[in-house]
Amino acid sequence: MSLVATRLEEFTLAYNQSNVDMWEHRLSRYGALATFQDDTPNLIPGYETLINERKAEVRTVRIPVIQRKDFTTASSRTCSAITHELTSAYVTPSWTTIKTGFNMRKAEHYNNHIDYQSAFNNKMLNMQRTLAETLDTAAYTHLNTNASAVNNADGNPYTVAANSMIVAAADNELFLNELGTIMDQNDLPGDDVNVIASPRFQALVREYSSQGTSNDENRVFQFGGYNFSFSRRVAVATADRDTVFATPRGSLAYLSWVDPDSANNHVSTDGKEWSTTVLPLLGHEVGVLYQSTCTDASSAIGTGYEATLSESWMFSFDYSFNSAYNSDTATLPGVIFKSNLTKA
Repeated sequence: MSLVATRLEEFTLAYNQSNVDMWEHRLSRYGALATFQDDTPNLIPGYETLINERKAEVRTVRIPVIQRKDFTTASSRTCSAITHELTSAYVTPSWTTIKTGFNMRKAEHYNNHIDYQSAFNNKMLNMQRTLAETLDTAAYTHLNTNASAVNNADGNPYTVAANSMIVAAADNELFLNELGTIMDQNDLPGDDVNVIASPRFQALVREYSSQGTSNDENRVFQFGGYNFSFSRRVAVATADRDTVFATPRGSLAYLSWVDPDSANNHVSTDGKEWSTTVLPLLGHEVGVLYQSTCTDASSAIGTGYEATLSESWMFSFDYSFNSAYNSDTATLPGVIFKSNLTKA
């Protein structure tokens, strides 16, 4: 006589009793985005008013600025009245809409080892990761596109090519010491600088910070006034070890805006609800469109789901990356300075 007929079937551990897939959903450092967000109140103190007054996508919001003025001088006094007129202008933020979302089917989880809440939480996490990566990439693109075309420190100490300082491998270790003086040569403060870099640059930062007063190579002095952030979205050329952007605090701003339907919590008669929520990974409010309807999910799930409840959430908002105004990018240094630290 055999016990084959009564042997145990496959056993599946409850999903919430393991962390085997923890690193499948790993997050990253979104340093470029974070620097823009942190610097926003410094560049645009009234940013909340600006966002609130954008009542619709079609409404333009502007920021007034006064252009740099060079005065003329003379070597003698005259009776003629002197006039030097100022020129004003507007900065108009450019907006981009971004949306994404996911669906859920409650009936699917009645016959599944993955419960409804676990699946919902997982989709929320990965949805936020996608948004953060997209925005972090956009932040890097803004930095790279708007790197200063004029650098008064060109050749002293680093040669500039394609709007980037080329730092030879032999000079990498003293780069941060030189950076403050480079900012000074461009009439920018060198003692309060945001540094956004590719991940490997952390190795140099850790090396400097580990040097002590009794060390033969004490380089702690290089850290005064630097605020570091890192992102793997900061692209590095094959011949380089690092890409580094430096900009004085008060130079960058990230703006986000929610559509009127979401802001006003509208509800339709066919199962649609608008609202807002704060996405923790982004750290700001976004618009949400919730829909509940009957769908045929048999092709995705199988027989028995030809008419089942389907829920969906769409998350959306408009965003704008901005940097300090420059009235003449061809002759006046900007505020974003790029450097390529080479391997050789």
